[in-house]
Amino acid sequence: MSSKLPYVAKAPTGWLVIAFLGIGVYLATWVIQLFFLQTVADFLGLTLVGLAGYLSIASGLGSLLILSGLIAALWRANVAAGLSGASGLGLALGIAGVGILFAFEVALVLDFFDLEKGLSATLLNVRRAFSGDALGNVLAFAGLAALAVGLARAVRLFGRRSPEAKPTGPGENASPRA
Repeated sequence: MSSKLPYVAKAPTGWLVIAFLGIGVYLATWVIQLFFLQTVADFLGLTLVGLAGYLSIASGLGSLLILSGLIAALWRANVAAGLSGASGLGLALGIAGVGILFAFEVALVLDFFDLEKGLSATLLNVRRAFSGDALGNVLAFAGLAALAVGLARAVRLFGRRSPEAKPTGPGENASPRA
């Protein structure tokens, strides 16, 4: 008689560590920017504009770490629980959002260090014209939401739908009382 243990997926702790590291970086940059900008600039011997540029890059990196870590962790959880239809959509939306944010972060770095003026200027103009950060964040959060829904469906968090249940519309009573 063989006693096989069921496969137990590992928790995606590495990806969650990346996400929490991103939270730390993001919060640190905003605390410095809001309360200690002059003090840190004097300590490092930088101008306020130069320090603000570094903090902007670090803040964008923190945002990328947060979103990519959460998307990867939720994807791993979806794979472990069994994929649903929303899982693939969530991964695609999440990758698109993080990819857009990454492209604009690269443009910001290139522009800040005066490298590759043509590409960085083009990407930064696109970022300004189409609110690129907002677009990237919207797609990434839509991906997170779809991954969460996919995980809920995969683990049957809301139960199974019975075959005789009929969909109800607004205003219709889902469970008639006698």
